[in-house]
Amino acid sequence: MTLRERLTQVVSGPARNLVEERIRTVVVDVLHDQDLVSSGEVEALRRRFQELEQRTATLEQRIATLEHHAEETAHALAEARSRDARPAVSSTPAKSADGAVCQVPGCGGVYRSKGFCSPHYQRWRRGTLPGFVRTDGTVPDGARRWKVGVEHAGSPVEVTGPEDARVVLVRGKPVPARAV
Repeated sequence: MTLRERLTQVVSGPARNLVEERIRTVVVDVLHDQDLVSSGEVEALRRRFQELEQRTATLEQRIATLEHHAEETAHALAEARSRDARPAVSSTPAKSADGAVCQVPGCGGVYRSKGFCSPHYQRWRRGTLPGFVRTDGTVPDGARRWKVGVEHAGSPVEVTGPEDARVVLVRGKPVPARAV
């Protein structure tokens, strides 16, 4: 804020009050001289206006308090969700009932669903796990994608061959695929 703006702000408040008081006095005198409104009616309106100003200020304070509480609540909720989203740490690794492990090579995590451990299952569901057919039955191949069918979703996949004659292998076997 510039010095001029600051001085204007500091001086304008008291000056405005002084001018407003003089204008009020003139308006009341004119209204009284014209017998349009009595000074008692003007005073009653002034008191009512002041009451409304006070109520408005009180409501503004309450709204500010509610906004503050809403922000605190939202922050606490986000923190709680973040805490709940973190996996529980266990001193002993979990074992599946039948001893099944994740199908991602080198993982060895406990089987959760569709042949994956929990982290790999989540990546597969998001479509960010390379080397497996996505949930929609597609396979990324550089800038292209191949549609092999949803029945192959979650299966290991490999795309081989030259650019003009690509072959899609699901579980090591060639399957029909079309570019999408």
